[in-house]
Amino acid sequence: MTNTDPLVMQSEKGKIRISEDIIMTIARNAVSGIEGITDISGGFPGGIVRIFNRNTTARSGVLLEKEEDHLVLNLSLEIVYGMPIPRLVEEAQKKVKDAVETMTEINVQQVNIFVHNLKTT
Repeated sequence: MTNTDPLVMQSEKGKIRISEDIIMTIARNAVSGIEGITDISGGFPGGIVRIFNRNTTARSGVLLEKEEDHLVLNLSLEIVYGMPIPRLVEEAQKKVKDAVETMTEINVQQVNIFVHNLKTT
C-alpha cells in the first residue's frame, strides 16, 4: 500500500509524521514579518472550508489541503490600507512556500491568499 499523506515520510530509521498544526505555524510565522500584513487570523468566504474534502484542516487563518504528494495552503490576511496588495500577496506566497518546503521537505504546490480586510490607521 502506498502512502498518500504528504505529511508522512519514511526514513531509514522509521516513520516521520509532521502535524498539520506545525505546517500552519510555519505558514503563519513566514508572513508575520512582512510589513503591511497585520493579521493572519481571518476567516474564509462563504463557508469555503465545507467545500473541501476530509483532507482539509483549517485554523487561525490558514487552511491546509493535503493532496497525494503535495500541499496546498490557503491564507486569510488583513493588510494595511494603501499598501500594494499584489506585491504583499506575492511576497507572502513566496515566503510561505519557501519556509514550508525548506523546513519539512514537503512540496507546496500552491499558496492561495484571501485578503479579508484592510486595516486603517
